[in-house]
Amino acid sequence: MIKIIGADKVRKEFQSIGKMTYGDFMDLISRQILYLLYHNTPVDTGELRDSWQEIERTDTYIGIGTRDDQLDKLNALIFGTRYMQPIDFLTPIVELMQENIDGAMRGYLKKKHRYFKDISAGHQDIDTPSNIVGLTGFTFSKRRGRGKSYIKRTTLNRPMLRPRIYRRRKV
Repeated sequence: MIKIIGADKVRKEFQSIGKMTYGDFMDLISRQILYLLYHNTPVDTGELRDSWQEIERTDTYIGIGTRDDQLDKLNALIFGTRYMQPIDFLTPIVELMQENIDGAMRGYLKKKHRYFKDISAGHQDIDTPSNIVGLTGFTFSKRRGRGKSYIKRTTLNRPMLRPRIYRRRKV
């Protein structure tokens, strides 16, 4: 289990959200992601840690990355090299921010929409078989819902991929 430095501070700030405009909410997300990346990036010279910045921003999207000269260091850290094991420090940060954003949105929906009054606000800790395994049995399948495909020759002798949908096996 990887310990995320500053996770408690970020959770408290997301839990104390009051009335906030959409732009302020996007600013909060950007600021918190940059804070977590700064404090959790492995440091050798400090250049990669200091290079995190907001690269692109639209009304519905915030792109956060590093300067172009630091991309090689970032790739070496995340994917490793033949001399160094990979250090995946981004996935826990993304998961933490996803939990916080989901909790904030769930709390807002709970207050504002009558159909969502009965849902729990904040983080949901319900482990169901579909959360753990997915809907395919023992392992997650990328082709879930598409069925088994086979190639069939058409009348014009062109191959056509046809999906065949099977029932999910009982576990």
